[in-house]
Amino acid sequence: MKKMSWDEYYASFYDWSLSTQKSYSYRLSNYGDPEEVFEVVNEFAFYDSKFATTFVEKALIAGVRFLPEHILEMTILIDKPVLSKAAESSSGTFDREQLEEIHLLIEDASFERISQKAKIDIFADDESENEEPEYYEPVPRRKGPGFFGTLFAILAAFDFTDGAKRKHNGRCNGDCANCPPHYGYRYGRWYYGHGHVHGCEFGGNKCSGNMD
Repeated sequence: MKKMSWDEYYASFYDWSLSTQKSYSYRLSNYGDPEEVFEVVNEFAFYDSKFATTFVEKALIAGVRFLPEHILEMTILIDKPVLSKAAESSSGTFDREQLEEIHLLIEDASFERISQKAKIDIFADDESENEEPEYYEPVPRRKGPGFFGTLFAILAAFDFTDGAKRKHNGRCNGDCANCPPHYGYRYGRWYYGHGHVHGCEFGGNKCSGNMD
């Protein structure tokens, strides 16, 4: 069987039928640029994912090193074991977003190795988020008087004001010092009736309660 270089194969690839493309792939003496190889893998995977997986495996053995972008696109094209090998041998380094995307799509051991190569631990943030936050005791709020307390205060103030305005009942209570104004003031002097003393309108200390 005559060998064929990658340049020859790739130059005529789209002129052949699928069966010829597959048949001539076994005659390849080498593989070319990863971008071109990835393009051919896409064509094979559209019709036969199993053959595409075999083609990638041969390309890896021949020394082809795909970029992380190629590998992410091949996650739906080829089988997991070969995809894992391609990820480990990639020519570039996966960033955090790419690692998060390819996680669980390749074998655990392969994912651990490409994470170590990138020096990125995508689980580090999750561990810090799971830590219990420090507890801060809230400062107790000062309670106001409340509805009933306010109501009682208003009623008490109203009662006090009403009491202050309430007129004397007209009877002596014995408190002459705080007695209302005298009964009468005539001819430039205070008038005292029978039983009244100075400063008392309702009977003074005798508490007669009479208005003489």
